[in-house]
Amino acid sequence: MNNKIVRSELKYFISKQESIILEKKLNCILEKDYHVKDDGYFIRSIYFDSHEDECLYDKQMGRLDRKKYRLRIYSLSDDNVKFEIKNKVNNQILKETAVISSESAKKIINGNFEELLKYKNPILNRAYVEFSTKHYTPKVVVDYKRVAFKHMLSNFRITIDKNLSSNCTNFDIFSTNFSTLPVQLDGRYILEIKYDRFFPKFIRGLLTSSCQNLAISKYTLTRRFLKTMSWQDN
Repeated sequence: MNNKIVRSELKYFISKQESIILEKKLNCILEKDYHVKDDGYFIRSIYFDSHEDECLYDKQMGRLDRKKYRLRIYSLSDDNVKFEIKNKVNNQILKETAVISSESAKKIINGNFEELLKYKNPILNRAYVEFSTKHYTPKVVVDYKRVAFKHMLSNFRITIDKNLSSNCTNFDIFSTNFSTLPVQLDGRYILEIKYDRFFPKFIRGLLTSSCQNLAISKYTLTRRFLKTMSWQDN
């Protein structure tokens, strides 16, 4: 699988109470993502960065053109793993995805970047060059629960991410004995809105006045221990 998606993204912090009310409204007008069970579905991502933490600091400095590299799974028993490059270009997001095996994922996490080349995939080939020349390593594992809704209009998707937690010392993402620490967000959840061409008005009207579009990054939030200035929280 080789996939490219270009879209706009908006991100907000919302309270638990706002989330409950919004989910009830969305249940009436949108279709739930097929992954969603009763309380959402599990996501685990492992983020990579260069020796100089280039991805982290590009985000913190607000560069308009930047990227992040991650592996993503939805179950500890996943045989297939998503390798994703998330590019920010001006105000749009280009997400490039290639699927690799769990065995390949383990090798890449352990620094065997040659594994990226065996797929003969242009996305993975570019990642190999970046990882090899800038000495990329795993930096943090991020877990959370996601509730997702979608609509065919403008390929619209809205997600609510809950119970964010992380681990920055253990990168064995398939381990059944894996511990994470909660990321303190003062009881807030992360609301994400993604669309191709326009943000439907009938959805925009559901957001409360307290919702403000923010430059929220789960990667940055989970690496706050590196911050030296208050502006590095974004």
